[in-house]
Amino acid sequence: MSAEVIPLGSRLRQRREELGLSQAQAARELDVARTAYRLWEMEAARPAPDRWRTIAKWLGISVTAMLVAGELLEEQEALGAERTHHAAALTETWDERTSQSEGDFFSQERAMIADQAEAGTISSDQAASLRSVLARIQSVTSSGSPLARWQPGRFRKRLPNTDLTPTLARAALAATAVGVPNDVFDAAALLTSELATNSVQHSQSDWVDIEIILDTDRLHIAVGDQNDSSVRPRTPAIDGGWGLTLVAELADRWGVERRPPGKRIWVEFDLTS
Repeated sequence: MSAEVIPLGSRLRQRREELGLSQAQAARELDVARTAYRLWEMEAARPAPDRWRTIAKWLGISVTAMLVAGELLEEQEALGAERTHHAAALTETWDERTSQSEGDFFSQERAMIADQAEAGTISSDQAASLRSVLARIQSVTSSGSPLARWQPGRFRKRLPNTDLTPTLARAALAATAVGVPNDVFDAAALLTSELATNSVQHSQSDWVDIEIILDTDRLHIAVGDQNDSSVRPRTPAIDGGWGLTLVAELADRWGVERRPPGKRIWVEFDLTS
């Protein structure tokens, strides 16, 4: 393992730039939604386990190295796993051999560990260590997983302008948008937080309106306040300014509506099963 761990988002961006690809083109190569890929590069979301082997192969690294870059595996755990993989002395790499099994990522790994332990190429202690690490990673990645399907819903509330408003807005989104795809929810949560925070910090409004509409094919979010001044993106800096930049980058559609006595900014995401 390298002494310096390069974050997964940076690795993806570097590889994409090496290949001369746009984010949309990289997303197509990895067979994922454009929004999902953007969030990965921004390190605002992690890839799902069913994409790990594809991403690792695209990056030219092992799955173990990719999990370290994604902060799902400690370096010492990774060193132990790589030593065990090497001890198996396979004609193919561990990742290549494992990908030939049936089932999801974790089922494939467990089957591989069992096969190698039975064949005697790895010790029972090595097998137990791999299983323990695998169980921890599965627990981390499976917590909070959405339902397989969403149901239409609507939330609308005028909240008092306080520091709690962004948190309440995110909670409303989590309750209303149960079951939407991970990449859409992560992007929507990020934008909901950004827009609500912007209203709290800059609008000098007494209240902040939150509207969330979940249909079968779209997720619509609107944040309104009493400030009717023009909305202008500012240059992002360490202290903020990312709101509209993120909106333009992540939303499928967005806009600003004048609604006396103020305005509201809305974003929309397309949904597919």
